[in-house]
Amino acid sequence: MNKIIRKEQFSEKVFLFEVEAPLIAKSRKAGNFVIVRVGDNGERMPLTIADADVAKGTITIVVQEVGLSSIKLCSLNVGDYITDVVGPLGNPTHIENFGTVVCAGGGVGIAPMLPIVKALKAAGNRVLSVIAGRSKELVILEDEVRANSDETIIMTDDGSYGEKGVVTVGIERLINQEHVDKVFAIGPPVMMKFCCLLTKKYGIPTDVSLNTIMVDGTGMCGACRLTIGGKTKFVCIDGPEFDGALVDWDEMFKRMGTFKRAEQEEMEHFEEHLASVNAGHSNTGGSMAAEDLKMDVSPTDEPLELLIDRNADWRKALRQSMKPKERMSIPRVNMPELSPEYRITTRYEEVNKGLTKQMALIEAKRCLDCAKPTCMEGCPVNIDIPSFIKNIERGQFLAAAKVLKNTSALPAVCGRVCPQEKQCESRCIHLKMNEPAVAIGYLERFAADFERESGNMSVPSLAPSNGMKVAVVGSGPAGLSFAGDMAKRGYDVYVFEALHEIGGVLKYGIPEFRLPNKIVDVEIDNLRKMGVHFQTDCIIGKTISVDQLEQNGFKGIFIGSGAGLPNFMDIPGENLINVMSSNEYLTRVNLMDAANPTTDTPLNIGTKVLVVGGGNTAMDSCRTAKRLGADVTIVYRRSEAEMPARIEEVKHAKEEGVNFLCLHNPIEYVADESGAVKQAILQVMELGEPDESGRRRPVPVEGKTVTIDVDQVIVSIGVSPNPLVPKSVKDLELGRKNTIVVNEEMQSSRPEIFAGGDIVRGGATVILAMGDGRRAAANMDKQLQGINVR
Repeated sequence: MNKIIRKEQFSEKVFLFEVEAPLIAKSRKAGNFVIVRVGDNGERMPLTIADADVAKGTITIVVQEVGLSSIKLCSLNVGDYITDVVGPLGNPTHIENFGTVVCAGGGVGIAPMLPIVKALKAAGNRVLSVIAGRSKELVILEDEVRANSDETIIMTDDGSYGEKGVVTVGIERLINQEHVDKVFAIGPPVMMKFCCLLTKKYGIPTDVSLNTIMVDGTGMCGACRLTIGGKTKFVCIDGPEFDGALVDWDEMFKRMGTFKRAEQEEMEHFEEHLASVNAGHSNTGGSMAAEDLKMDVSPTDEPLELLIDRNADWRKALRQSMKPKERMSIPRVNMPELSPEYRITTRYEEVNKGLTKQMALIEAKRCLDCAKPTCMEGCPVNIDIPSFIKNIERGQFLAAAKVLKNTSALPAVCGRVCPQEKQCESRCIHLKMNEPAVAIGYLERFAADFERESGNMSVPSLAPSNGMKVAVVGSGPAGLSFAGDMAKRGYDVYVFEALHEIGGVLKYGIPEFRLPNKIVDVEIDNLRKMGVHFQTDCIIGKTISVDQLEQNGFKGIFIGSGAGLPNFMDIPGENLINVMSSNEYLTRVNLMDAANPTTDTPLNIGTKVLVVGGGNTAMDSCRTAKRLGADVTIVYRRSEAEMPARIEEVKHAKEEGVNFLCLHNPIEYVADESGAVKQAILQVMELGEPDESGRRRPVPVEGKTVTIDVDQVIVSIGVSPNPLVPKSVKDLELGRKNTIVVNEEMQSSRPEIFAGGDIVRGGATVILAMGDGRRAAANMDKQLQGINVR
């Protein structure tokens, strides 16, 4: 929460706010912006920083009432708090002594131009400023601009102040007056376009600052992408400033209108938005029936050593109670599910309902309690699988949860989203006898859910505090797993998250019908009880640097910032309206709850949706679109057999009516008259020889294409590591596509920095990321305790 300490009204709809944000004030530079959110249902809105006062710890922003979010912000007063302010974001303006520069600001664009004017003047430039507005009241910050400029011209469209005319008239006069080396222009997109057309005529390089549609502002969603110099760039990562001569202005104009209709509808219900409260929804996260909580509702007093001792008397008695052949004859349990007809009507209720107590007891009997359990070899976080299952078999469900939490920070999460069929269950001894594996994932979920629903959540035993602080960058699976293990070892752990919610991909990427937020929040609260500190709205490398963390006494740093940079195919039409990444789509729906009419974030809901890809994220996207009422087709360039998605997710998508179009690949998207996608041209494929992944390579069938009608495309072809954090760390060795290079101990080229998850692997499952976090924690602990890791 950031307190407003000053508010000034420039005109009927333009306001200045001075806001407490000491870390941002200290680290901001000319050209940086922030993301602002007003209220729990608020939209994430980019605003350029107009000024900062390091001594007071404040930043200044200037806002014009345009749509719902800006009106809500402008309704706040001195003493009120802005829910979230995160930054500084974007690359700062490149400042040097160019010679003579013209700085042109139009309307509220004068505000972000002011720090650039100051910086250019301080660098020794001759600064000529042109500030403009439609009328006198829209000419803002005149005194401040004049104080830092060698000459200032004021232009108004109606001639009510200064000279009558548009901003380009003033620029051209200065160009004709004397030699100009460079121009900076900030204002409405159409103003910047015509400034660039003018300066191109004179051969003067011109930088512009682009304020595009964004969701996260850190490169994760790809909503801000534009064509610059013939290549797609992300404004929040590569900009916001670009050579104006290279900007595809027509594309930008169209993309800026992406949510025009949705925003108009929001304004029609403005009073409802103001009155709405964050009432939440009815999802219970698979609540158990009351009768299933009647057994074992008191915490176990048995020590962990006894719970995991294979030779304990209780464990021996269990093995002797049934012969292996009897156990093998028990059929594998089937997870109860909501019916497809019902579940496509709700985004919040889990499809998988969880096991009943009786189901769990029977399934646990299938475990043979192997002397050398190969299932554990397939678990990246080394859960003692037989021990937790045998505790379920004897009816000690809380004891089972205690065993799980000894090694896993997120058992209820892992029991839902981990691909057990490719990991622990793939090593089950039952498979060698042509029988289905023990349902390890289902049982893990059962034990974690039972503990939560019983109200007897336990905290793992913690070592005494050792007085050392460690920092965690990112609150996704890798970061949370690392944090839990380090807290157990007695460290003071601080987790820094760029978004306004803790959980990373668990919150923004995975829909609630697969992983309810309630489940994630309970796991996070358990970490808080262990002493882990969480700081949202803080971007390491932007808000605070790694060097500053070390100066503040952090002895070790773990980077688990994920791979939030969406991949695109670089095909014609990919930047059309309503072509979006799965990251953007899922973030809008999951994190921002944009499909809820009482929230502020806009969303265009498609009626004929095409999802590109074959992984779990593609399945999440198509199943979400189905719940929003669309006719959904998923297109994948290989056959269904090669799909990397979990078999269960594919099954669920088919049951819910998603159309599968395999061996097809988009090669072009076709626009309607407004610049929105209306058709997809698909190349028909066939399978050739296997590639390096072992899957058969898709090969185009020459001359064979299919065209289908669509009004929304969701691209889900993977992600790349976000360069924002790794590129901000000096002397950090980076690998392909800005991954962080680590050794087997997860240690980077800077000995105090460890890393794991997507930022290292380029893409990883939840459980693999957690395994990285655990391994990094064990090895950082050794290093900090004086044991050489290398």
